[in-house]
Amino acid sequence: MNSEQAKSGFSNKQYNSDETQRVGECINHKRQLEAFCTVCHVLICPTCLMFGDHKGHLVDQMDKATKDLRTQMDTAAKEGLLKLEKTETVLVDIRHTKLTFEESKQKVLKEIEQTFTKIFQLIKQRKDEVVNLINQHYELQVNNIDTQEQIWMDKQSRAYDVIKLAKSSNDQQLLEKATYILESLDILRQTPTYKNVYIVNSIDTTFNTNNISLNLSEFQKGLQNWIKLGESVLIQFKC
Repeated sequence: MNSEQAKSGFSNKQYNSDETQRVGECINHKRQLEAFCTVCHVLICPTCLMFGDHKGHLVDQMDKATKDLRTQMDTAAKEGLLKLEKTETVLVDIRHTKLTFEESKQKVLKEIEQTFTKIFQLIKQRKDEVVNLINQHYELQVNNIDTQEQIWMDKQSRAYDVIKLAKSSNDQQLLEKATYILESLDILRQTPTYKNVYIVNSIDTTFNTNNISLNLSEFQKGLQNWIKLGESVLIQFKC
């Protein structure tokens, strides 16, 4: 049963003999449908008209309503309103428009995918470049520290050797090691100095551009130089 049937109280369902509902009977009031509401365009029973939802509405006899309805359908046919070719032409245009929209949508989605894929590639490429710059910077600084560490490990080893030789009572051994001992003493007399190394304290994420509004090509070009090494902090260590 559709909504119009529920509103009108009409049902065309065929019932079994033991059911009280009959064909053409109002489902709300169990009375015979006898008139046609010209306001709601549905069949109604007397109770619908006098006390129900259609109270005060204009109504027609069913035969008159049928005649008027057929007249309107005949007029529509003469006007060509019922020709399938007419509706088909409009449907073709509607469906063509839908197809155009879908094709346009897919084209734009493809362009979006390609654009962001390129942008992500450039960002990944720039990330790798910046990471490489950081690694190179720290590798150079750490190499300087490692060099000084090695020098002072050698000094420590020489100091240990000289201490060991100084405790020896073997004069011949001392003389045989004289060059090493004197060289070590000269090295150990050297006054410690300070070396400078630099740590990168931050990265510069400023997107530099002279234009407030960028096209895609300019934006992609800007990405190639985006993210730089930021502030460097000086650290001094004794060596």
